[in-house]
Amino acid sequence: MPSSLGDTLRRWNVAGRAASIPPPPCTGIEAVVAGRYQATPHGPCFVAEQRLPLTWQQGRYRLGQALALSPLARALLTRASDAEPFEPRRALFLDTETTGLSGGTGTYAFLVGLAYVDGDEFVLRQYFMRHPGEEAALLAAVEDLLGAFPVWITFNGKAFDAPLLDTRYRYSRRRPGPAPRLHVDLLHPARRLWRHHLPSCSLGTLERALLGVRRAEDVPSWTIPTLYFDYVRRGQCEPLRAVFAHNEHDLLSLAALLGLVGEVLDTPPRYAGGVDLLAILRLYVEAQQASEAIGWCPAALRALPAAARGPLRWELAAVLRRLGQREEAAAVWRELAADGGPWGVAAQVELAKHLEHRERDYRAATRAVEAALAALAVSRAPTAPGQREQLERRLGRLRYRARLAQDLASRGSGGEQAVKWRPSASARPDGRARV
Repeated sequence: MPSSLGDTLRRWNVAGRAASIPPPPCTGIEAVVAGRYQATPHGPCFVAEQRLPLTWQQGRYRLGQALALSPLARALLTRASDAEPFEPRRALFLDTETTGLSGGTGTYAFLVGLAYVDGDEFVLRQYFMRHPGEEAALLAAVEDLLGAFPVWITFNGKAFDAPLLDTRYRYSRRRPGPAPRLHVDLLHPARRLWRHHLPSCSLGTLERALLGVRRAEDVPSWTIPTLYFDYVRRGQCEPLRAVFAHNEHDLLSLAALLGLVGEVLDTPPRYAGGVDLLAILRLYVEAQQASEAIGWCPAALRALPAAARGPLRWELAAVLRRLGQREEAAAVWRELAADGGPWGVAAQVELAKHLEHRERDYRAATRAVEAALAALAVSRAPTAPGQREQLERRLGRLRYRARLAQDLASRGSGGEQAVKWRPSASARPDGRARV
């Protein structure tokens, strides 16, 4: 007689209470992967462990470089103003292999890879679920280690790995799984730094393009669920060797990537042309490290081709203005205006505002607006709606103020003061009553 759905769920230990008939274990994983069985209140869990020296090379980078993050790089990674928001030696690297890529209650994490630093060694542990009935044992085995570290470091873990583990804890009717005080997801800084320079920001692409990692006979991620199901249903152990190796490389590359990101954030000019310097500048500002960014921007600009300097110069001028360094901002606008190009008109306008409202030099401001209008006249790029009309109104106002300031100066009435005016419609070149 066929078993009911409830009997099937209880047999696979997913019905919320202990299985009355434990499923036959799939043996043989220890024959292809060196490891041991860890006892838990819910049964044994297979654990593979490796200890590597911090001098171990993952591509071009040593694992120990992840520990050399400067306080500034740590603050930028967490977008915090605190000098030392986290300590890499107290961080846990996390990566999972699952029965699907969509998440949800039907997706299991059958292999949980965890890595951390212990003295002079990089410890890598992989917790394996031989069948769905061992999920409770796996969750119990990783719980203490997950809760022992205040910082988790993942790649797309905020959107996938961490929510999936939390779902599995809740679905097994356990208390919510451990959560870190701080979660550093390296996918986000990777996208900021390289999305305009690489075809994608997947970990595999970053490995090949930046870390110098070449995986030999790696198993594609999309085939991993099938390999696991073949093991559960047919006991095919040998293909899982490649799955464990794939998870191991993910963790090692995660540590190497952390070291590389730290280097880039510490010395942006060294990587000019290969990263998005504009994104790094904005990251500095978000972390309240704008003064540090102002220090490296000149060297970064010199390292860039002349045609690529405009966006960074424009953003630098905006930062300087927000910090109250208006003279320095004006100097950057003058450089942009002198270079011409798509940023020339905008730089002339900002320079005209500065000359009018800060220096009260109406003649110089007039020349800046005239230069902007001249650039628009020959530009082939589309202009913003109403941009020319706005510049013409500004030009009319500046010419009026320049004449009035000259008259006041000739009468000894203090022509350097701000000239306030409200001309009649007839005095305006566009016929409007107010600028």
